[in-house]
Amino acid sequence: DDEIGRECLLKVSYNSHDKLKAVCRSWEAMLSSPQFYEDRKISGTSEQFICLIQAIPKGNSADDKWQATRAYGLTLYDPLQGAWDRLPSIPEFPDGIPLFCECFWVDQKLVMIGGWNPSRWEAMNSVFIYDFTSGKWRRGADMDRIRSFFACAVSPSGLIYVAGGHENNKNALRTC
Repeated sequence: DDEIGRECLLKVSYNSHDKLKAVCRSWEAMLSSPQFYEDRKISGTSEQFICLIQAIPKGNSADDKWQATRAYGLTLYDPLQGAWDRLPSIPEFPDGIPLFCECFWVDQKLVMIGGWNPSRWEAMNSVFIYDFTSGKWRRGADMDRIRSFFACAVSPSGLIYVAGGHENNKNALRTC
């Protein structure tokens, strides 16, 4: 019965969802639905994760693996299971996330805004969105202007406000 299967799947840890999507098409559709994750929240079976920006180690020895690293990635920590899991790379930045970017959680999505291109060292107006339902990154609408070192806030309705910061020539911005 689909209802019994749904009730069971609501209780399964998020870390197993990708594997369960491969079981059958109906499970893939269910586990890819935003409503499924809303139902998990309502039923009290959704997990809380801590999202960390962490340096990606380079080098082979214990002495040099943290030296001169400029690449950072996103890691999820599940405090109930004590499990760490690295999120996939943004397709445009396979070697690490933009430097000095801002990250926010909005509607089951992680939104990464602005920062510096890690290879060109230029400020960006890019917006990237990681959808936990699909497990994929997508490009969001760019900010109106290039910004770095800015302030952000999320409204109760899910709108993200960006204020101040610096433009590409490091001049202070007074716009929002």
